Amino acid sequence: MSQNHKGTVAIVGSGIIGLCSALRLQQQGYQVTLFDSKGVGNGASFGNAGHFATEQVFPLANPTLLPQLPKMLFDPLGPFKIQPNYLLRAIPWFVRFLRAMTPHQRAKNTKAIKALNEVSITKWQQLLAQIDGQDCLTLKGSLLTYEAASIEQLEHDFQQYRSQGVAVKKLTKLQLLQLEPDLSPNVLGALHFTDVGHTLDPLILSQRIFEAFSALGGELIESDVKQIASAFAPLMVETSDESYTFNKLIVCAGAFSKALALQVGYRVPLEVERGYHLMLPSSPQLTRPIASNDRKFIMTPMANGLRLAGTVEFGGLDNAPDYRRSEMMLTHAKALLPELKDLTLDQVADDARWMGFRPSLPDSLPVIDQSCYNPNIYFNFGHQHLGLTWGAVCGELIADLVAGKPSQIDLMPYRVNRF
Repeated sequence: MSQNHKGTVAIVGSGIIGLCSALRLQQQGYQVTLFDSKGVGNGASFGNAGHFATEQVFPLANPTLLPQLPKMLFDPLGPFKIQPNYLLRAIPWFVRFLRAMTPHQRAKNTKAIKALNEVSITKWQQLLAQIDGQDCLTLKGSLLTYEAASIEQLEHDFQQYRSQGVAVKKLTKLQLLQLEPDLSPNVLGALHFTDVGHTLDPLILSQRIFEAFSALGGELIESDVKQIASAFAPLMVETSDESYTFNKLIVCAGAFSKALALQVGYRVPLEVERGYHLMLPSSPQLTRPIASNDRKFIMTPMANGLRLAGTVEFGGLDNAPDYRRSEMMLTHAKALLPELKDLTLDQVADDARWMGFRPSLPDSLPVIDQSCYNPNIYFNFGHQHLGLTWGAVCGELIADLVAGKPSQIDLMPYRVNRF
């Protein structure tokens, strides 16, 4: 290790959170090594919707979901599913999820989500400017469309977002079709979130960050971390092939963080939300992400076509993917985009179907913290549907925590032992 380096840091996980954390620490003078057997950005960071969703300020634990759940569960085109063999295992998480629905908890968690969202785009702009990656962020806003939902529901949602300071406009059908002419006239109206963005390729974004990290001397070891020996200094990281020692370690392993946190003394109620996408070979002339309030999915124009993403499936890490969850989104896309009416699944490549693991905690907040058992161990995981959105800000927050710098945001809501 060069005398110019402040110390060695191991980061377990090279998704968008791990990559942003690694780059920030390498920039601050640490010698950082990433561990990930899947390589760079090939987990949930590969298949997300590409949407920097700073408008999503409300926790997922919403009491209005409860009357909708039966229909969602039994609708073959519905956005929510529980694998039958996983139901019992998921119950403890859902109990905590229900507890997070109280008005007090929702208000507290909304405030903590907003604290990250409000600076997310700015932090991404700063990070991308430093690595000459400004082309990885397109700022054209996003749309939330309404079909069967009433105009009164649109107005209610509009007022809810405005009450939280979200930059949003109401669009009539005419205004919407002027903005996105390829949309179906069956759409009654939309909310236009003006200050959000998207990326044309999430994998390329990850690769660009990794290239900048590597250019500063950072390293990647493509192996699974099997064990963290935390009782001694320095820390020992054991992979399938070899053992390594480091001064500090950060767990950024997404949905795989639960087992690693348990190894170092923390039982965290992290659950896996399995998300799906379908990549269409060609795209109508959409200019921004378009989500559906009625259908609970999102369409994002990307460099290689149109990505249909969304749905929530509880099935753990071991159940096989159910790619019908990907395929059903074509039905929804056809309803919103008449140009797709003749497209069939036979015209979609097999590898266009994807499933990945979202790491979700019941309160919709991530863990950004330092261990109280060993101060050289840190955590940066559990970013649920907002991992891409929070990548830059959470990478900076954990880097400052490791370096002992004052935090720009109060980290108390994100502590590892809050449960």
